[in-house]
Amino acid sequence: MAINYCVVGMQNPLDRESGEIKYYPKAQATGSVGINELAEEISYATTLTDGDVLNVIRALVKRINLHIANGQIVKLENLGSFQAQLQSHGSATDSPSLIRKVSLQFRPGIGLKGQLNKSNLTFHKVPSLKSLKKQKEDEGGLM
Repeated sequence: MAINYCVVGMQNPLDRESGEIKYYPKAQATGSVGINELAEEISYATTLTDGDVLNVIRALVKRINLHIANGQIVKLENLGSFQAQLQSHGSATDSPSLIRKVSLQFRPGIGLKGQLNKSNLTFHKVPSLKSLKKQKEDEGGLM
């Protein structure tokens, strides 16, 4: 298994006038996995049915939402922890209107971080989606 990536050139957003381009790797997903597929995989690895697993996942999401709304950090051992994070603009006054947005912060636990250790992974360079789209358009234009 490998993580696909492409390399893209980008200007420094803080200094666009310089015109300097720097190249950065960007991960390219090979697809996605839904809750039903995960539940089925987990059911094969345990004594639970896929319906049981789905019910547990749905109940977990509801409970996480409840505890986050109560201002608590939700820790799920090796998976990681969830916490509400506030976003705002600085202000000369101290008022509740400072809060612009609330988002959910996830900090991966050791079980996930360990898998993302660069020495545990392999990487496969692929063309960018933009270049593939352009190539497809060019080929389509030749017909």
